[in-house]
Amino acid sequence: MRRYKIYSMIIIIICIMVSSLIIIKGCQDIEKVKISQRHLEDYKKAPKELLNPELHTNTGHTIIGKLIIPRIGLEVWIREDTVNAYDSVYHYPESVMPGEPGDCGLLGHRTRYSGPFQLIGNLRPGDMVIIEDFINSKKYTYKVVSNGEDIRWDYKENPIRFAQTGKAKLMLITCYPPGRTDAAWITYCELVNIQ
Repeated sequence: MRRYKIYSMIIIIICIMVSSLIIIKGCQDIEKVKISQRHLEDYKKAPKELLNPELHTNTGHTIIGKLIIPRIGLEVWIREDTVNAYDSVYHYPESVMPGEPGDCGLLGHRTRYSGPFQLIGNLRPGDMVIIEDFINSKKYTYKVVSNGEDIRWDYKENPIRFAQTGKAKLMLITCYPPGRTDAAWITYCELVNIQ
């Protein structure tokens, strides 16, 4: 009889442990659902032109081209109106246009709005970055020359500056660490081909 009591106690303890694990997992899943619901609400509240972009607006060009980075499987729009659009990066207006002499700057999120630059840390010197220019009907191919070697912790006090002359270069800029805005991560590229 005593043996059955011990077995019963062991079974009860196992059931309590399994039930506890199920409850803990359920609480974790509820938090994930809440986060997903917040993202969905943000998505629903976003202006419709950001979710379904058109090439022209009455203020000029909204989408000026397409950014393609084969190594990380990226193909997104280049916009002039906002960085907060899905499948898009933002062209800094104070930088030069793609293919022109000087620094062309593109800003993209790492974790929000489809996170176009979430894999930017995987780029290596020599990787190709392509810009299809819709305005001039040209294709610019850049080569990565450095990635992550320039992390600007003081970018708020010492803003990123874009050269307006010199060799045609491309700067891909995103947040660092991912999901935070403590610093600016910069990937530098040089123009190697125009088609």
